[in-house]
Amino acid sequence: MTPDGLNGRESEKLRAAVESILKVYTIPVILKKVLEVVANERASVSDLVEVIRHDQALSSKIVATANTAFYGFRRNISSIPGAATTLGFNMVRSLAVSVSVFRCASGDLAFLRKLWQHSFESALVSGLIAERTGLVKKEDAFLAGLIHDLGRAILYQIHGEKYLRVAVDASEDGLSEKEAAAFGADHSRVGAWFVDKYRFPKECVLAIEHHHEPEKCDGGKTARDIASIVHLADILSLKGKEDATVDEAAEKRLAAIMESVYLDPDGLNEIREKLWEMAEMIKEFYAS
Repeated sequence: MTPDGLNGRESEKLRAAVESILKVYTIPVILKKVLEVVANERASVSDLVEVIRHDQALSSKIVATANTAFYGFRRNISSIPGAATTLGFNMVRSLAVSVSVFRCASGDLAFLRKLWQHSFESALVSGLIAERTGLVKKEDAFLAGLIHDLGRAILYQIHGEKYLRVAVDASEDGLSEKEAAAFGADHSRVGAWFVDKYRFPKECVLAIEHHHEPEKCDGGKTARDIASIVHLADILSLKGKEDATVDEAAEKRLAAIMESVYLDPDGLNEIREKLWEMAEMIKEFYAS
């Protein structure tokens, strides 16, 4: 799986660190328990609920997600079992893992909060695009959008300030190349390694790995559609709610992606408006 042009030894070393992160790094007990449940083929959503209910902060995030406008509820769900019933095993697993990984990465709080905000915004936009186009289930798109940048948090956990220096010095367009040169793999590949080990849906794993270049995703139409949707959501979240493009090249790229997922300008504007309307809810969600 080592891509051309990368240092193979560094890549394999990094992958080993990512896949053994529970053994190598000191992380919260709750995350260890969550991942142990996730790795168990016979685990059910009730097993996850039993673990999560002992962590108030994690429980609150999952209940809040179940009550987002995306799911059509208005603070009617108040318990973890109720949220789990609404969200299902895959979504509860994704939230538990992503929230826990972000929480265990200590250091630059502003960086982590910004990354978490972007992840949640991308999840919401991915779900809205999926719902608008009907290409994939909105829950699957939301899931992939939520954890598409999980590799960045993992790289930060492993490399600390060195990763921050790379991330700060790189533009969004050049970040993947700089990560690969510095660490042996970029955040897309690192995130895919991690979620693949913990039995996330294959389409989700492939979408994470290819969310910057969805046209290279060869795992079937569903995986490619999810990767394209997440790529578009990534752009919309990064460039802002009112203007998603900054130059001619970006406009052409955006237009090509929109065409690939059958999203017209009216649909794009509607999604931008919805994202703007949810700004306060998003702020409350990630700030906690």
